[in-house]
Amino acid sequence: MSPRSGLFESNNNNISSTNMKNYNVDSIKNLLSTAKSALVVSPQLSMDSVSASLALALTLKKAGLSVKVFCPQKTDQNYSKLSGLDLLSDSYTNNDLTISISHPLDKIDQVSYNDDNNLLNLVVKTKSDSPQIDSNKITINNQSSSADVCFILGDEAPLGVDSQMVNKGNWVFISPANVQKAWAKATLVDQDAPFCEIFSFLLPMLGYTLDPDSAKNLLIGLRVSTQSFSVNVSPETFTAGSVCLRATQVQSPQGQPAQAQPLTSTPLTSVETSPVAKFQPSQGSDIPLS
Repeated sequence: MSPRSGLFESNNNNISSTNMKNYNVDSIKNLLSTAKSALVVSPQLSMDSVSASLALALTLKKAGLSVKVFCPQKTDQNYSKLSGLDLLSDSYTNNDLTISISHPLDKIDQVSYNDDNNLLNLVVKTKSDSPQIDSNKITINNQSSSADVCFILGDEAPLGVDSQMVNKGNWVFISPANVQKAWAKATLVDQDAPFCEIFSFLLPMLGYTLDPDSAKNLLIGLRVSTQSFSVNVSPETFTAGSVCLRATQVQSPQGQPAQAQPLTSTPLTSVETSPVAKFQPSQGSDIPLS
């Protein structure tokens, strides 16, 4: 067993954390408080990152947000047992056009549009006491943010040309490496911890309840990233596993936990190039993956 340090920290834009996952989530909560849409980005294809991304996406969707998940690489059959794959896409497009006008809103009477022989006209009607809108006060931007709040799990460099997406929008940077990103509105660093371990604690701290599907994803990701809880573990890793296992239990009508949902998965033989991806469930495991 390979233990990890018990120190967890995050030190960009108001988030800090030490000891037993005592994350300060105020900045993230503030970004989520008015959000109606969310984008979750997994720059690299790994069971840990994709499982955590889908768990977050399912949780936010259940809370009423419109959610998309982006990973630049296609998943294969090894990921087929994860919940929420319908939210995942390997392509990113942002064709929104934003026209900004520097003018007092209280002087705007109406905004409308019309079709002039296939020519789109946007009409801004000002009030009678409004000064004229100067053309130099109009800005056109076709690279607006694709969501109200965006989460990225790890460094953006593997995204290639799509890495420019972080230059627009309200980004939350989640990382197991102690690095800082100037573009991030909130950053949470938990050194060396798997993403699924981080989100097992983070989601409840944000006020969300782990549902069975999200918890199943996190538990599968934990099993893979720690080779069935044998490497890169700390006491918090086992606590995270316990939290997720309890959440996978379906409550009976009488309020008593029923049998835990089986966590099935295709044998993981080619998910990642590292030995972590080639583990097999241990004998006698009470969390079946096949």
